[in-house]
Amino acid sequence: MQKKFQVLITFVILVALITGLYMFTNWFSIITGYFTGESEQAVVAQCLQYQGAEFYTSEYCADCARQEEEFGVSFDMISKVDCGKDKELCPNIRELPAWYIPNSEAKINYGFKTLNELNELGNCE
Repeated sequence: MQKKFQVLITFVILVALITGLYMFTNWFSIITGYFTGESEQAVVAQCLQYQGAEFYTSEYCADCARQEEEFGVSFDMISKVDCGKDKELCPNIRELPAWYIPNSEAKINYGFKTLNELNELGNCE
């Protein structure tokens, strides 16, 4: 009976250790990008930031909120212009969301964009 109990305790500890290690590794990867490289969101956000891209948004725009979710925490790297608070900052913007990307053919790109689309528009490779 005592031998079975020791095996059970060892098994539970091993499972807990493996689960804890997996969760820590996953968390650490997300936070630092160390194990798997930087996240795609961070890479695209850094590229757009480097190029001087601006994101035109408003708090009442559902697609703007969706665009922000697409980037997660990396969205803080991107320059944002809130057209809802001050329309004078957005004189040439006809709809939201909108991206001003200096290096793209169409300087202003309208609508929700996936990370892949923004990667292409910004020539981020």
